[in-house]
Amino acid sequence: MPESTVPTATPVARDGERRMPLVVALVWTVILTPTAFGVHQRQDSLGWEILGYAVLAGFLAAFYYVFTRAAMARRRGELPPCAVGRFGFAALCVLGALVVGFAGQNGVVVWFALSQIALVVMPRREAWATIGSICVAVLAVPWSLGLDWEVNVWFLVAILGSAWATDSIFRLRTTNRELTRAQEQIASMAVEQERLRFARDLHDVVGHSLTAATVKAQLARRMVGADDDRARSELREVEGLLRDALKDVRGTVAGYRDVTLTSELVRAATVLEAAGVTAELPGAVDDVPAGRRELFGWVLREAVTNVVRHSRATHARVAVGPDFIEVWNDGADGTRPGPASSGLVGLRERVEAAGGTLRAGPSGGGWTVTARMVS
Repeated sequence: MPESTVPTATPVARDGERRMPLVVALVWTVILTPTAFGVHQRQDSLGWEILGYAVLAGFLAAFYYVFTRAAMARRRGELPPCAVGRFGFAALCVLGALVVGFAGQNGVVVWFALSQIALVVMPRREAWATIGSICVAVLAVPWSLGLDWEVNVWFLVAILGSAWATDSIFRLRTTNRELTRAQEQIASMAVEQERLRFARDLHDVVGHSLTAATVKAQLARRMVGADDDRARSELREVEGLLRDALKDVRGTVAGYRDVTLTSELVRAATVLEAAGVTAELPGAVDDVPAGRRELFGWVLREAVTNVVRHSRATHARVAVGPDFIEVWNDGADGTRPGPASSGLVGLRERVEAAGGTLRAGPSGGGWTVTARMVS
């Protein structure tokens, strides 16, 4: 049975995900370096300068904490809890406003950080609404306070562009995560389908061969003492059937199936004769397309197995055509297999997969199994 490979995250990928918040924090530490110079330039008092640096450090620490917690939730496909998302973002806004107050125009880079963190802690639509509010605030706050800051349209374009890039990365990660989950589900389904196929093929192969061997062994037992030569002949055929069964099992395990309509007709004649069932079999199958002979061989194998195993038939008839095969027997009602028997269920799945239909039920004073190709 072929093995399926289930995609899993490699240790390198997992280490990369764990390091990402630290990398982001280091990047923003570098980005906020001009802000630290702004604090130094604007504050004449050493005490206020130290306080400004403390506020900036608090902003970076809060940014790292919120981003780390939110990233962990995002990896699970969830939004961060309200305590981290809403309150964390609100705290960052307060600290950011203080940083701008201490650093002046050099502190407006804080708005970049707020736009980035909004995409991490909020739903996408709400995050973009918040980013729009940030852009308005970047223009409105200096104007309302009468500050002569050089904040132009390119600064807003930079905020929107960086936010769009970050949003695209998050969406790509989400898509990759969903794709990985879909691949895992497909791989799991493929393994399950292969198990079902293997079980069905093994049932078809072993069930038929062992049934035939059992019938011939019973016949040989009845012949012992009455016709020893016939008994020895039947036992030799039992030995041959068991060898064929072993060969079929090995072929099935290896993924190869050697079932043809012609070979199954020969086996059917032998098995039905040994079971005392008079058989009417077609002399040739030249009108059956080559692509359907294997499928019809499986139908014949299962139907003949059921005749011998489940019925008290004395007469059986097989008819084949280019698009159908029909196996009828006159067995008693009480010993027929139910429509949900494992052999018929597997056979129906096989026929339907090939584009046909299978019917098994009372017909013509007996029991008929018919497979018909729709197209």
